[in-house]
Amino acid sequence: MQGTNESSGVRPHYYELDLMRFIAAFIILLYHYTYSTFLVLGAPAFGIEKVTRYGYLGVDIFFMISGYVVLMSSMHKSPQDFLVSRISRLYPAYWLTVILSFIVVYFVDPAGVNAPKPTFQLLVYNLTMLQNFFGKESINPVFWTLTFEISFYFLILIIAGLRLWKNLLLIVAAWLLYSLIAGLHSADTPFAYLLIPKYSCCFIAGMLFYMIRINYTNRWKIYTLLLACFILNVRNDLLIRVEVGNLSHNPSGIKGPVMLVAVTAFYLFFFLSSNGRLSRLNFKLFSQLGALTYPLYLLHPAGCYVLFALAGKIDKYLLLVIVTLFFLVVAYLTNKFIEKKLQTVLKVKLRTWANRLK
Repeated sequence: MQGTNESSGVRPHYYELDLMRFIAAFIILLYHYTYSTFLVLGAPAFGIEKVTRYGYLGVDIFFMISGYVVLMSSMHKSPQDFLVSRISRLYPAYWLTVILSFIVVYFVDPAGVNAPKPTFQLLVYNLTMLQNFFGKESINPVFWTLTFEISFYFLILIIAGLRLWKNLLLIVAAWLLYSLIAGLHSADTPFAYLLIPKYSCCFIAGMLFYMIRINYTNRWKIYTLLLACFILNVRNDLLIRVEVGNLSHNPSGIKGPVMLVAVTAFYLFFFLSSNGRLSRLNFKLFSQLGALTYPLYLLHPAGCYVLFALAGKIDKYLLLVIVTLFFLVVAYLTNKFIEKKLQTVLKVKLRTWANRLK
């Protein structure tokens, strides 16, 4: 079943989003394991990099799903409950990843480049998840996306706190206009940190697709903004591909037409989902895969160093399969024994503290 109708007060579950979330995490994993690690660290080439090099676009999917799901959850919660749910959702697996990342980088020097060891002060900053806001580096290379997520959550918290849901379309339109004017590389200002013009179009697109799902307003208004969103998304990704190419020491590696097809496919998926065309994808397996996504995304970068360290010592294809399966298992164990248990405990503690402050 797709889930109950939103009007019943019970939040529905969209299994296709779970599947898409897992796909996003997996193509990012493949991008790191078979493309960027090969070009940056010298890990083995697998011959599939012409496809997997586009895995970095999985970040677009993550942010679109976040826009969709976070809006869906926040519209039915008080600001306090929203904050509690987000903190309890994000931090358990994140804290584990920070500690493990610190241990690996501090004691192992996994890239073999004698990089400066992280300080314990940096560890403390990273444990807050706010390190980038304090101008500090992230211990794990994928943490930058969480900085953007926090900015988005803060914006939603403002909307919820001021009860601006009736003005949501106007707010989204203004946000989109700002992002268009500010450009990809806006100055490090409070506006830029809050409104994240580099990836705002992805969050906005997810929000707009959810508005379609709940018939928030006349659809032509939403589709007009979605068209503008798509154009901005393509423009930004065309510029981001240059950054990705430079980081991977392959400036011409990412082809614009392929990127355009991928982004179009993302929007088509959300169009079908928001109009109920994918409601038959109601398999419990998709929900289980979706549960693995967050820990898999956070923990998988360590596999890059394993591929680098064991290059030439084990058959590279066997090594790729073993490393991938290993982190899938680790993600499963993290979700089952750490996330689920600590989320419950943390949620109860946070609600108790929040009630005392009333």
